[in-house]
Amino acid sequence: MISNMKSEQFSKNILNLDSGIRFAGIVEKSGHLYAGNTRTGIEEHLKGRDPELSLAQSAYIVDLRRMFNSELGNLKYVIYTYDKVKMISVPVKDHVLVFSSDDIANTDHLIDKVSQYIESVESELSLYPPSNIINNEKKEAVRNLHISGIPDDMIADQLDLDINTVKMLIQEIGSQ
Repeated sequence: MISNMKSEQFSKNILNLDSGIRFAGIVEKSGHLYAGNTRTGIEEHLKGRDPELSLAQSAYIVDLRRMFNSELGNLKYVIYTYDKVKMISVPVKDHVLVFSSDDIANTDHLIDKVSQYIESVESELSLYPPSNIINNEKKEAVRNLHISGIPDDMIADQLDLDINTVKMLIQEIGSQ
């Protein structure tokens, strides 16, 4: 088994689980895409900034639905079914796996495959983003807040970052 699997490898592995999967990506709760892979040779339906907006909305919806976990149990997935494509959002750790399939794909089969795979590798996943996708302004804000004595969880909330991302950035700052 792979130790400490990163977002990029994880999304590639999801894409390779089934030929019916068009796209697979890891999105932070803020809606930022960490890593994503699109199957070659497919028609992309969303253009311009629409893919980014769609991913951000998917992450937001999953985050909103999680508020009912204590009453309804853990959220397993959210499916959007369109005429041309199906989009599935699955909470994974503090992130969201978003993947899409053609409209004719057997969604139950895909979700079972993806869920089994997630379960088999979840303990090995390290999904925080590589530091090169966090802009310098945000890194500087993390550094300043950390130096000021602000707790990591408050920094994460203030900057809309995952707590593990904040910890990784603080560790990176400390080694410079």
